[in-house]
Amino acid sequence: MAAEVEIHSTAVINPTAEIEEDVKIHPYAVIGTDVKIGAGTEIFPHTYLEHCEVGKNCVIAPGASIGTAPQDLSYKGEKTRTIIGDNCQIRENVTINRASGEGSTTEIGNNCLLMIGSHIAHNCKIGNNVNIANNALLAGHIVVEDFVFIGGAVVMHQFIRVGELTIVGGFSGSRQDLPPYAKVDGRPGRIIGINSVGLKRKGLSIEDRSLIKKAFNLLWFSELNTQQALERIKEETFSNKYIDHLIEFMTTTKRGVTMLSGKAKSEF
Repeated sequence: MAAEVEIHSTAVINPTAEIEEDVKIHPYAVIGTDVKIGAGTEIFPHTYLEHCEVGKNCVIAPGASIGTAPQDLSYKGEKTRTIIGDNCQIRENVTINRASGEGSTTEIGNNCLLMIGSHIAHNCKIGNNVNIANNALLAGHIVVEDFVFIGGAVVMHQFIRVGELTIVGGFSGSRQDLPPYAKVDGRPGRIIGINSVGLKRKGLSIEDRSLIKKAFNLLWFSELNTQQALERIKEETFSNKYIDHLIEFMTTTKRGVTMLSGKAKSEF
């Protein structure tokens, strides 16, 4: 037998809302226009949702605001949405704006943790298993790939990309793409090595990690320019899916990938 929806009497629910089984909505939550809430999700007090779809088994903490209009002067009220995957935790006072541009979406993947006060702007695409720490600010149209960790108070410029399995240290910032598998720190963001801990936790073999480190040494810790380093990587006899993705990421950038390094090669 399906579990019933539990909605507190003080919650305000728009009649257009679609609420699946086993959802719990706490006091003073406001569920506005064009909202769908997946089974098992819990909505805590003083939250506000509109024009969004929230997946299954999510937690929306007090004060969170999801699906509100983008902070974009070009937005003229066109129909757009925010889509959040399953098993996400959206903590206190997080803001996630819906997209700008007819039919566009702001997207958060599955198994994500957005910590207190973080902001996801319009048209961002956040992958799966992404952690974004307190008060991190992501401007519009940013793409964050899977298994990324973004530290507290990080500031990111619109339209940049953050590659998979990268960790961005707290108080960092970037106006350029940050490559996959990197450890990034500073403002502007500097490559200080590979994300060794994250790569181990993801189960990459020592051989794969060694190849990534070799590629990073050529790109960020040698005297070669970017093109020379990429050619050397392609010429060498090492290759795996991670190196292939790194090359693809480097060669498809639109804003440029940061080439700043934060350590001498001997320290890396």
